[in-house]
Amino acid sequence: MSLLVYPLLAILLASITAGIVGVLAVSHRMVSLGGGLAHSAYGGIGLAFLLGWAPLPVAVVFTLLVALLMVFLVERSPERADTLIGVVWAMGMAFGVLCIDLSRNYAGDLMSVLFGSLLAISRQDLVALAVLDAFLALGVWRFRRELLAMAVDPEFAEVAGFPVRAFRIGLLSALSLSVVLLMRVTGLVLLVAFLSIPGALAVRWSRSMGRAVLVAIALSLVFGMAGLALSWVFDLSTGASIIAVAGTVYLAATLKGAK
Repeated sequence: MSLLVYPLLAILLASITAGIVGVLAVSHRMVSLGGGLAHSAYGGIGLAFLLGWAPLPVAVVFTLLVALLMVFLVERSPERADTLIGVVWAMGMAFGVLCIDLSRNYAGDLMSVLFGSLLAISRQDLVALAVLDAFLALGVWRFRRELLAMAVDPEFAEVAGFPVRAFRIGLLSALSLSVVLLMRVTGLVLLVAFLSIPGALAVRWSRSMGRAVLVAIALSLVFGMAGLALSWVFDLSTGASIIAVAGTVYLAATLKGAK
């Protein structure tokens, strides 16, 4: 059971991150951007292996730069946002693959980057998640009115004088950090589902953003614990098990609501 201490703590901390960022991403219509960032982060991992540097800081900086690039491109061509995100998404992945091909350094188990390795999570990963959770909680509480105004009517918020562009960059920065730090839990391929499914359900079932965040955190925790239990009992991939549980609940709720 001692092997499960770090994974259990990781799920708890990751649930707080996913709950907060997931609600923000869903309410501010940034889920597709989150998917683009999640896959682009692989470019940072590949670059780190090519340079022989530590993967985490390189991936953080790389993903933040990609987020700024996305803001720049989408603002100048909003009607092509989906296409631009898709192109950056694919280029980030391709760049990572090419860097790893050119690297002479041992790349380790890259499957854990793509699909998660919760049982191999370290104390440093837990500390980083805890710091991110504190940063997200304080930021959302401090700017809760501005975030709500942007989610409801971003055009009105801009006319009212809110620094919409600065908040958008801040949200994408928080999303970028979350993507990189959560990749150990579900992997980059499945990460967007872990961020969006609890957030989408919470927004659907809640009447306020504050309550939605709490519901999303609780759902993320339930999905994470259930997925970890399934992976432990049946010797399955933990990240895939978590997403399988979350996706099943989401589909069941959607089908029930469609009746």
